[in-house]
Amino acid sequence: MLPYNLHSHTIRCGHAVGEDEEYVLAAIKAGFKELGFSDHVFLPGVYEPKVRGDFSRLEDYIASVNYLREKYKDQIKIYLGFEAEWCGERFRSYYRDLLDKYGFDYLILGQHSYAEGEGMTHYYWQGPEDGPRNYIKALLEGMESGLFTYVAHPDIYVYWCRAWNELAISIAEAIASTSKRLNIPLEVNCGWRSRLEEIKQPDCLVYPSNLFWEVVSKYGCPVVIGIDAHDPLEYQTTQYDFYEEFCKKHNLNLLTERPAFRK
Repeated sequence: MLPYNLHSHTIRCGHAVGEDEEYVLAAIKAGFKELGFSDHVFLPGVYEPKVRGDFSRLEDYIASVNYLREKYKDQIKIYLGFEAEWCGERFRSYYRDLLDKYGFDYLILGQHSYAEGEGMTHYYWQGPEDGPRNYIKALLEGMESGLFTYVAHPDIYVYWCRAWNELAISIAEAIASTSKRLNIPLEVNCGWRSRLEEIKQPDCLVYPSNLFWEVVSKYGCPVVIGIDAHDPLEYQTTQYDFYEEFCKKHNLNLLTERPAFRK
């Protein structure tokens, strides 16, 4: 088992359960040496209950992680992060402030939706048919921004494409080539634990997708595994061996130590 996990959420996002300290204790029990909290980023001026925490909870989140970092410093290294979408230039300065002024250790790029007007409620899979194209445009811009330590579930778009076609292949190639050029890792995500039997199928359209990672394997991109924990129990119940074997099967360049933070 890898000694680190940088993808854990908190109850603040509205769709996770458990107190922050429970995640820490569960990670310690599971044998992890490094734990990163990376809840869905709280955005100023954006209200999305059950999707991300309200911006007013930022200071509480920071204080809680820093408290736990100190309390358990002799048992585990704890880092403060966010999983965030790239929305063009809209939040660049805010993300920069998180890293420079608020003491965040890292951000991970998790592209689910795009900003339009005052809200951030437009999801790629709910939009027009060009959702995958909008996804890859934003994702590549985010990767180029230099703000993100790695890319969470880069193959999430495969589910929206509904088929492994020329568009899906071209997106995979663009992600892989950019990852290799920038040395920014891609994440094999454990979030769809309930669909392991489907994931085992060679033509699965859920993540991690065998089809996507077959493309990535040709580029030698750096790769991480992310538990994407929304419940402390997932530190014990995730079939971690399955995901390590998945990486071996596809001959992926799995990082045995956590990736360096980009700040």
